[in-house]
Amino acid sequence: MKGQAAQHRLIDIISLSILGIFFCSALISCEETCYDGELNNSEEAIDCGGPCVPCDTTNGTCFDGLLNQGETGVDCGGPCNACITDTTILDPDFICDGTGGSSYFPLSLGSYWIYSMPSNQWFQLEITEEITLNNGNDYFHMITTGAFGTVHDYYRNVGGTIYRWNENLSIEEVYIPSNPIVGFQWTTSTSDSIVIQDIDASLNSQNGCAYDNLLEVTSYNGGNSSTNYYKQGLGLVQLAAVSAYLDSAVVY
Repeated sequence: MKGQAAQHRLIDIISLSILGIFFCSALISCEETCYDGELNNSEEAIDCGGPCVPCDTTNGTCFDGLLNQGETGVDCGGPCNACITDTTILDPDFICDGTGGSSYFPLSLGSYWIYSMPSNQWFQLEITEEITLNNGNDYFHMITTGAFGTVHDYYRNVGGTIYRWNENLSIEEVYIPSNPIVGFQWTTSTSDSIVIQDIDASLNSQNGCAYDNLLEVTSYNGGNSSTNYYKQGLGLVQLAAVSAYLDSAVVY
């Protein structure tokens, strides 16, 4: 997820949504078919796409604070992320404390992370499935949506080391090493070098959390650098290069 992709054009999404609603009204009742739990009526997926609400939630309607577009709760359910009832995850301190686990990049189905950025931009990471790739290994499929466009990544945890599958080169690369130590350095195909700067970094985040014991990782590329901060049992909490910080998270 290096470098920014062009932002989605909101006017196009709104136009498509309006056309979809008009088309549905002309042919069949959206109320009956867009919420029936079945793949029908030219939908792209169950109850979304085609004449129903867009399957792609990057248009921001799942982050508008309103109960709309077939959601079962405000900004959750229907075409959005599932509504959460887990009292631990709902604790307001969860994005500060996490699960208490040891992994700096926890991988589990259904987990997702939402980040705020300047000018009301945002992006989301979501683990949607576990899949076997052509190298024979099982990976967690993570989808990024929002300000960076839609990006598909594949990660796995082997003895505490997080590996990322590079689809372009069909190779596996280290994303976060196990038991990181200050000064540890490695390279990937997309950077000159990656360096562990600190394993006990502190950060006062814009989300109100006073983080400590953070893993600070800097990636150097072509004379430029970018720094990410990770918390055990929670994952990525801040990307300094784009002023993005963790706004909400569900980590199982």
